[in-house]
Amino acid sequence: MTKAPKLILSNSMPIKAALVDISGTLHIGEEAIPGAIDACRKLIQYKINEQNFKVLFLTNTSRVSSETLLHQLREMGFDESCIPSRDAVVTSISATRQYLITNGLRPYCLVEDDLVENDFHGVEMNDPNCVLVGLAPSKFCYDKLNGAFRLLSKLKEEKEAAILKHVNDEEDKPSLIAIHRSKYYRDADHQLSLGPGGFVALLEQTAGVTAHVVGKPSAAFYHAAVSSLGLDPTNVVMIGDDVIGDVKGALDAGLGGAVLVRTGKYTSGDELGHKTAGVEPTLTVASLAEAVDCICCCIEG
Repeated sequence: MTKAPKLILSNSMPIKAALVDISGTLHIGEEAIPGAIDACRKLIQYKINEQNFKVLFLTNTSRVSSETLLHQLREMGFDESCIPSRDAVVTSISATRQYLITNGLRPYCLVEDDLVENDFHGVEMNDPNCVLVGLAPSKFCYDKLNGAFRLLSKLKEEKEAAILKHVNDEEDKPSLIAIHRSKYYRDADHQLSLGPGGFVALLEQTAGVTAHVVGKPSAAFYHAAVSSLGLDPTNVVMIGDDVIGDVKGALDAGLGGAVLVRTGKYTSGDELGHKTAGVEPTLTVASLAEAVDCICCCIEG
């Protein structure tokens, strides 16, 4: 058997937890990536055997609700031995819901109806005071985008008028919220498809605003996930296919390591730092299966 490549975290810190991306790392479309089911099962079994080791699945998936996502994963073969429960999955959707409620934001939604109906309970949406963007192919049409642009322009005008009148009754809150801003993803036909990033950039440019990004690569998103584990970020490794969201985001947030897998949205040369201002993955491997082997070998010495 070929020996697994060596994985060394920053400052040679011990690995105490793994954060695992989902789309492009576990599956593409409705198909599990070869070896991913067994890799997840191995990782969870390792967590059971080594009680100080922890695992979370961390995803930017924003096309379907958390409930639908877990159902789809179960249909692909990721049973409870692979992903024990919904609590094992941290989504940028749940983080966005909490952010909206905490800040009293009422979104004009460019997200799919499944999300609105299942994941945004408790979020007020009448008289919107912000625009929310996720991966929403059915919403990225001229009328919807133009409606978002008009609202952003109106909110900007109102904010500028308040400044001129020296009115500042409440904390300055972002008017454009992005669940994430990935430029593309690997679609069910194994071709790259547009993500929400281009549409977020379009609204930023036309309305003259800057989006607040909730999910990866946001440092706050990573810090919240690590905090829920009760660990120092330097003891945590991220595994994923997105060199910006999974690698640069994790390392910028202070995680001890980030493993890039050559599946999903990975394209040749991603590991060289051209897209990430020189930030390179701690390790680049073929797939999640190899990444899990590396982690286990590293812990066991």
